[in-house]
Amino acid sequence: MYSAEITSRRLYQAKKAGIEVQRLPREKSIEIAGRLEKLRYDDRGTKGPDGWLSRPLDDKERKFIDSERLLCAVDFEYFATRYIQIGIDTGTSGGEETVGPVVFQDSQKRLLKALGKREEEVHAEFAKYKTTEGIRVIAHKTRQQYYTAMCRMLTLHRMLFWKGTRALAAALNPKGVGELYDRDMLAIKYLPWWLNPEIYPNVKDEEIGFKALDSRLMYQAENEKSGLAVGTTVDVSHLTEVPLWSYPDYNIGFSLMAAIPKSRMTLHIQEGTSAGAKGYWREVSEACRHKAEGWHSWTYVFIPYWTNRMKYVAIPPANWTPKKHTEEHSDMVYRTSPEWNDGVAVRISREQAYWWETTRAQYVERGKLGQFLAAFPATPEESFTQWSKGALPTELIEKMSHDERMPNCYSVEVVN
Repeated sequence: MYSAEITSRRLYQAKKAGIEVQRLPREKSIEIAGRLEKLRYDDRGTKGPDGWLSRPLDDKERKFIDSERLLCAVDFEYFATRYIQIGIDTGTSGGEETVGPVVFQDSQKRLLKALGKREEEVHAEFAKYKTTEGIRVIAHKTRQQYYTAMCRMLTLHRMLFWKGTRALAAALNPKGVGELYDRDMLAIKYLPWWLNPEIYPNVKDEEIGFKALDSRLMYQAENEKSGLAVGTTVDVSHLTEVPLWSYPDYNIGFSLMAAIPKSRMTLHIQEGTSAGAKGYWREVSEACRHKAEGWHSWTYVFIPYWTNRMKYVAIPPANWTPKKHTEEHSDMVYRTSPEWNDGVAVRISREQAYWWETTRAQYVERGKLGQFLAAFPATPEESFTQWSKGALPTELIEKMSHDERMPNCYSVEVVN
């Protein structure tokens, strides 16, 4: 689903079984799907009832649908970039449409790559040991990196193409749960008719199901304090805004984790932006990052603010010169970026540097530098800056982080 290698294996098995599959360019798939959608309307432009078409499908159209369904099932990216429509950030898209087809941002691509790597490990573990914990992710991100949207797509994909999927979506409060529900319903609304199953049950902000597929999705708010997924089994789970939760140890550690099976089909993602120096999020994200005991099979993903090059930018005046702390920050990004960018060092652009300097200044003026570093960090360490005033000024701690260097390791031979 997420790994090109695993997808290729599944397509090879389909070919051996005599199933015809034709991988089409994105634009071609969208074009043909658009023509098929017109069959839902009569000569007067009136949409017919569910199941009605203005004419029967021909053999070529039926083969297209069969091929696309299989490709969508085994290849998440193929499905999402052709058949999912979402709310669009016009600031990064450059367009004017607020709803449209998915185009993955770099932050989303990094999550998908991490899922693919872990998926390969999962299949290798199962082949060797006949058991695996599946895909479990701690996604530590800066603000507005499109991870909630990505996780909603991942959940919908599993519910549509893998029968009997039991899913959970959880947010901080009822308002957040309502946002997850609305995103899901938007995506479902724009699915082509030949991918769109009957929704039953459909209880706003509580649950939806795909009747013919026996897939079900529960929505829960963390502040209900009743525990997540109590008395159920959850194959796919997405928890958002986790650093802001009040009772994560109980709702996640005690309640939810017992409901997650050890399976190749397990997909569990906790995502959020740091909310300060201490607490559940720092404990679990750092344990996952450093592979502490019990976390060896978990996947850690960190997304710095600079990942999407058109997200956090501002147009600098022609005569703008970066301040010293901006230059120090830029140098720090260059030193630390390889860890979050596949070994490749990144130099932030002039527009990114100007955004960072001016936005930081706004927070500093209000005495909120710690909040700025938590929301828009370049490293995990920055994100765990204390919000409240401590023994050392936040500015001094920030400067110390700019000066920090990775230690050099030496191999010393001792001769007796």
